[in-house]
Amino acid sequence: MAGEGGAVAPSTGGGGGGAAYSPHVEQPTKSKRRPHRRKKRRRAGPVLSSFNVTRTRLFLYGRPARVRFRIDSRSRTVNVRLYLRRARGGPAVSTLRLGARRTHVKQSFFLTGRETGVLPQGRYVLRIAARDRRGRRLRRGAAASSAAELGFYHHRFPLVGPFSYGGAGSRFGAGRRGHIHQGQDLAAAEGTPLVAPRGGVIKTVSYQAGGAGHYAVLDGDGERRDYVFMHMRTGSVVVREGQHIRTGQRIGEVGATGEASGPHLHFEVWLGPWFDGGHPVDPLPLLKVWDGWS
Repeated sequence: MAGEGGAVAPSTGGGGGGAAYSPHVEQPTKSKRRPHRRKKRRRAGPVLSSFNVTRTRLFLYGRPARVRFRIDSRSRTVNVRLYLRRARGGPAVSTLRLGARRTHVKQSFFLTGRETGVLPQGRYVLRIAARDRRGRRLRRGAAASSAAELGFYHHRFPLVGPFSYGGAGSRFGAGRRGHIHQGQDLAAAEGTPLVAPRGGVIKTVSYQAGGAGHYAVLDGDGERRDYVFMHMRTGSVVVREGQHIRTGQRIGEVGATGEASGPHLHFEVWLGPWFDGGHPVDPLPLLKVWDGWS
């Protein structure tokens, strides 16, 4: 008889093949994807490609240290600064503003230790910093260091080579025939180089057969001291009167000219002018301090 309206479930009995009908078919589900996060792009600021200093010891009134660096950047120039801090830490002792420097080329600066007043003696760390026109700071490249260590000192030892302070007879105040010893004797091999302990002006270059032999007197820059070198080897003196020399510049060589029992440097330090209102002082304490860093 006629059925009533509506769909009729198909028979599950025998008959043709095919999947059986099920009123509860699970529908495929969509996989959940994590939200995509964009990686933050690093700001393209200036990059330090190289940085070095030619000298690890710097002397007041001596040869300057050459600071060399290269900075790469999209900007044509960057503003560069150098900071000197004590090696043991603390705030910057000196800030050197180098101003706008071109990028992609090697740059250099000559450091004297007198740019912002005379630096105190000691060990320092020199650091470089820079910013481009947009204020982005300098980043260190993979193969570059942004710091260098150096020492700064006001005097250096006057001998370059092995030496001996000698015994009691070599000291200031030791007895001499008709006078007392006014300096310190430093025994060394003949030909050992002698250098200026301080930059200054050569006041005297002369010869005294019965005493000092070949000698020279140096008036130190920025202080009330004269330095005297005696018994230098004949033909070794390379300075002249009135010449201005640097700390560490060669003066002559150890010899045994004049009244000397063997090769040595007779070294004197005078407060005030040599034999013109000044007076000699014991050089030994100064020499031992200078020897510590020279």
